[in-house]
Amino acid sequence: MLVDLGPHHLRMIEAIAATGSISKAAARLGLTQPAVSTMLRRVETHLGVQLFVRSPEGVTPTPVGAEVATRARAALASIDDLNAALAHRIRDPSAMPLLRVGVQACPALTGFGDHLGALSPASRLHLRVDQGGGRIPALLASGALDVGLFQEPVDHVPRPRDELERLVVVEREPILIGMSSSSPLAARLTVDLPDLADEDWLDDPLDDGPWPAYVRGVCAGAGFQPRVRYWSSDWQISSSLIRSGRAVGLYQPTASAREGIAFRRISGDPISQRIVLVWRPEAEQAARRLCDVFSDNYLRLVRAQPVFSDWWDDHPEAHPALPAAPAPVGAAPVATGREAGSGKGGGPRNPLTSG
Repeated sequence: MLVDLGPHHLRMIEAIAATGSISKAAARLGLTQPAVSTMLRRVETHLGVQLFVRSPEGVTPTPVGAEVATRARAALASIDDLNAALAHRIRDPSAMPLLRVGVQACPALTGFGDHLGALSPASRLHLRVDQGGGRIPALLASGALDVGLFQEPVDHVPRPRDELERLVVVEREPILIGMSSSSPLAARLTVDLPDLADEDWLDDPLDDGPWPAYVRGVCAGAGFQPRVRYWSSDWQISSSLIRSGRAVGLYQPTASAREGIAFRRISGDPISQRIVLVWRPEAEQAARRLCDVFSDNYLRLVRAQPVFSDWWDDHPEAHPALPAAPAPVGAAPVATGREAGSGKGGGPRNPLTSG
């Protein structure tokens, strides 16, 4: 009788979810197909829920199954990391400690590699970068990461974790809407959310965090659901679609200027996020250094983005943990809001899903 889910059960669930096939999962695990089918049936019976839907085309996870598979990946990453660290220590007891950092990609971390060595000079560093923020909190909670920097919707209520420290670096920042600079909407200073109901939207198919449900909920409150016709995780392709006028997309407020794309605030800033730093107590020094690196770059980008810079100055309550953004000294004029768009490392926020 199954009492608790062990690593072999988690590996089975993750393999089926990754391959979409019990036979392929069996081959990946080095087991027979009947053995995997029996193990899956026992797990589902024990949990009292169906994890996968079988069909002639293969197997697909149920909503519960997708959640279990995501958590299984996080748990397995922690287990594998622990095994690797222990094996390394056994081979070399004097080996340097390991620092595992996870960050969500954003403009302020462009050039982050130049500062990695200063986070913890006495540690071996492992870095993970995700486009979405869904996996980093789970990996922190499971012990697979020591420090994490990510974004979350302003109304998101995180699960309390006594073993983790948490600092909200930016309490609130408005997400901007990006559109072709030739769009009639670009002639406005701000855009009302309902005015976007008739636009085609761009979506990131890989975002598995809380953003998709949050954005759909906000749009539903404005009386519509975003009409998604384009899906892309590549910022260059995304930018070309928006520049061509085929779609609109949500962007980080610190994204850099790009010709042919206009950034506009959405009236009332209904779609906003906060930036969060989370760490395990033993990694506090590294976490504080990461915060310093991020903050310096972030404040520089605030001043370089006219659409966001004025908002920042008018809303000091949104960033009590950060000082005022300094005006650039001797800087060349930046592009106007009408020409603002995403640059390298500053692609669309793309929080929607294709579902």
